[in-house]
Amino acid sequence: MARRAELALTGRQRGQDGEESVTESRVAADYYEKDGSSYILYEEEPDGSGGAVRNMIKYNGSTLEMTKRGAVRSRMVFQAGQTHRTDYVTPYGILCLEVATREASFSRQEDGTEIRLAYTLSSGGQLLSHCTLDIVLRFL
Repeated sequence: MARRAELALTGRQRGQDGEESVTESRVAADYYEKDGSSYILYEEEPDGSGGAVRNMIKYNGSTLEMTKRGAVRSRMVFQAGQTHRTDYVTPYGILCLEVATREASFSRQEDGTEIRLAYTLSSGGQLLSHCTLDIVLRFL
């Protein structure tokens, strides 16, 4: 059975030029557990994307998968010490990315979960940015 929750996402990206950008969002989410994995489901409407994007965060142990479906599509895998490839599909084209995760930490409390990811994004061997993503889920 799904539990209603509030999800706060804070992403930081620092490009090669050293400039940092921060994105923050708060959305309603559904949380459930199945076969030893935890799932967070939510929707967002990215600027200029032309439609809603359905998101699923799945995590267990030390691995997190973030899947986007809709106007933007991707499946990113975060696992400390590992690099995973993904095609990030947007209305403007496809970007082939390598996601190299430095840190993936998970802290579960009675009222929710906190996750921190630190990773780099590259494309074709060219560094694009150093990133962090903080995910805070609080049950309602």
